[in-house]
Amino acid sequence: MAEHGHEGDLPPETDPGLLARYVTTLAFGIAVQAASGVCRDELQRMADAGLRNWPPLF
Repeated sequence: MAEHGHEGDLPPETDPGLLARYVTTLAFGIAVQAASGVCRDELQRMADAGLRNWPPLF
């Protein structure tokens, strides 16, 4: 993410480290839920919610 920030792929006000932590936290959270037996449809709903809350980049 930091590389893309430096290359101008992200808006200047974007914190690439924070964005990377957001993605990592979402992915790890979904992985924990999957390991706990949460059904695929619910996992998809969580991923969709994460993407809906994705900051606008352009």
